Order: sequence, then structure tokens, then C-alpha cells
Amino acid sequence: MKGDAGAALTALRGSMNTVQLATVGADGEPHIGYTPHLFDGADILIFVSRLAVHTRDLLDNGKASVMLIADEAEATQIFARTRVSYRCHATAIAPADARYESLLDAFQARHGKMIGLLRQLPDFVLFRLRPHAGQFVMGFGKAYKLSGDALDQFEHATSG
Repeated sequence: MKGDAGAALTALRGSMNTVQLATVGADGEPHIGYTPHLFDGADILIFVSRLAVHTRDLLDNGKASVMLIADEAEATQIFARTRVSYRCHATAIAPADARYESLLDAFQARHGKMIGLLRQLPDFVLFRLRPHAGQFVMGFGKAYKLSGDALDQFEHATSG
């Protein structure tokens, strides 16, 4: 990682409990929501209900964008909040998967006993969001395209 940018990205990822989640429906309409998440290496795990439109979108086409963004109350400049966005491929993790229970245990350790209740409900789906592109913004003139297998290489962005 690139010095200050790497440290800032690590801090942002460690401090956020939820991601903003954008999906597109079969009709081409965009949908946005948020959900608690958990990092598993470079991948992002989410545990969401089939009743939510974004879950149906993920099951239908496996595409998502996610964003973690610093709290606006803590921002020194509202136009330049620290944030990272990733374009991802989403795949459902089946309950029969060898890691399914341990991943939900990790989810529960991070997000509390509500996960214990949700994991008993038949409509909840565990997804692995695998980022394939990303952008990290620390402020004006401090935007980076993320590359590399783990999206941990920083290239100063010169365009959106």
C-alpha cells in the first residue's frame, strides 16, 4: 500500500460497520441500500434477506457496487469525505459450504446477537462480494484507483 493512503484506507475499512450497497434490477432500475458487512481478506461478506430488493438483484445478476464513507459529522470538508468504492461480483455462499457457519460466527462476533436470530430465518442469504475494481478518495487531489489482486495498489487518479 502507498504510505498515508494505505493507512487511511485500512483505518476506514476497520471503522465502518456498514456498506452502502448499489444494485441493478432485471428491469434496469437502480436500487440502493445499506447493510452490515464483514471483510474476509479482500472480499466483503453481507448477510441479507430475500425480502430486500437488492438481494433479489444479487441473486439475479451477481453485480454490485459498495461504498464505505466517513461520517459527515466528522468530515472537515463535506465535498471531500474519505471514502472507498468497489465494483464487485456477488456469489451466494450456500449453508452447506464448509466455511458458512464460521463466517456467520465471525459476523455475530462483530455485529452482535442479532445475527444469532437472523441466521435462523430461512430468507437470509450470505453473499461474498469479490471486488474487481475500486477507487479510494482521501480529499481534494487525493483520489486513487485501486489495482492488484487484493486491490491494494494505489495509482493516483487523473479522471473518474
